Amino acid sequence: MFCPQCGNTHQVMVGNICKICFLKDFKLISIPQDIGVTLCAHCHSQSKEGKWKDLGLSEEEIIYQALEEAIDVDDIVSDINIELEILQMRGSIAECFINTHGNVMGEDMDQEFHSNVRLNKSVCPDCSKYNSGYYEAVIQLRADKRPLSKEELQTADKIIKETLNRMWEKSRMAYLAQRVEMKEGIDYYIGSQKAARKVISALRDVFGGVMKESPRLISQDKSTGKGLYRTWISLRLPEFQKKDFIKYEGHTGQVKSMNSKKIIAKDLETGQSIRALWKDYEQIKSSAKFSDIQISTITSKSPTEIQILHPETFQPVDLHIKDHMNDLEIGKEVSVIQIDGKIYILPDE
Repeated sequence: MFCPQCGNTHQVMVGNICKICFLKDFKLISIPQDIGVTLCAHCHSQSKEGKWKDLGLSEEEIIYQALEEAIDVDDIVSDINIELEILQMRGSIAECFINTHGNVMGEDMDQEFHSNVRLNKSVCPDCSKYNSGYYEAVIQLRADKRPLSKEELQTADKIIKETLNRMWEKSRMAYLAQRVEMKEGIDYYIGSQKAARKVISALRDVFGGVMKESPRLISQDKSTGKGLYRTWISLRLPEFQKKDFIKYEGHTGQVKSMNSKKIIAKDLETGQSIRALWKDYEQIKSSAKFSDIQISTITSKSPTEIQILHPETFQPVDLHIKDHMNDLEIGKEVSVIQIDGKIYILPDE
């Protein structure tokens, strides 16, 4: 057989033409002359097949990725090696060079290609919501029968900032849209309900408190017909704080810790731990504040009793000695708390 293009009768035929003619016009790869990429101008998320995906890539990485995805290597090519280079940027267009090397039918081939990658800047739905101040949940932080302390506000702000920052890399809806401080407490407007629940969990781990959730229908999604809800999450901190004093089920104790599940206090009589769940919060009575602690002096001591001066009247008061009082000596100053007319000597911390 002879090649209809060159007339050669001694070459291996590939289809209707010889191998030499076939390889002369053969392309190792195919790649469009122009490639379009739609990405968010704010977060670099990409729109692919109608969905926005944040892959955490820089613009340069996005360009190289677009080239790699657009390249189609012919099935008969083996040992393919492809090198990509961005020659220059002209506005939003990247002029790119593609150098290829491969083996076809036992022949090594080197070929060069050029392609332009256009970066079409847009705004993804999440960034659009962020820029408009959109929010799906409001966390209402309050304290029972008292204002929030300066320390509580500072701690809450820090917890919220750190929690949202950790989530931000995976969810652009994890942001604080607004912070509103008012007389009765503070409101935090959170981008997504998922982020708000993470925040409320982190707050409760530190503060404890009683939580209530109230979803409200705000509109309807026109495309799906489903209702769109905004959620108000109330976190009510207790009347007492750590180191304050409480009464619960006949026990009087000093609060040692609080978390999302329970309050732990130390019984002033026995030194044992008192545990109360938040569902029983209404049964807990705040009996004294840490600031109510006073200083007294030991005036005498026996194997069973210890005597101190009343911190206000300076009259002698006899108390039954407890284990934590064994090492106390006459003349030593001690911390005391007076609750419902009864005085307790507090152990050294």
